[in-house]
Amino acid sequence: MKVYIAAIEGHVPCDIVHTFRAFLEFCYIARRNVIMESVLEELNDALQWFYHYREFFKMVEVATTFSLPCQHSMKHYVELIRQFGAPNGLCSSMTENKHIRAVKKPY
Repeated sequence: MKVYIAAIEGHVPCDIVHTFRAFLEFCYIARRNVIMESVLEELNDALQWFYHYREFFKMVEVATTFSLPCQHSMKHYVELIRQFGAPNGLCSSMTENKHIRAVKKPY
């Protein structure tokens, strides 16, 4: 996933690169097998930087709102990891794929 940063750097504004970097940092931290309290602080920091830099998209009117389900769920990760432990690479696309095969393909 880190290839994205090298691919877009120099072609888009710096704030977009920073947004991607913060998002990818969040993803990499959340996928760890063991997450201690200090790692949760890193995860929260990455999330705060993502929230900070994504405002650029609103300023240039690329997007007026950021309420996408995957981005919305990010704010719950820290508390859910405290309650249930590391997600160990959990990916919502697994259940989405099963849903498509079970529900949508037969029709």
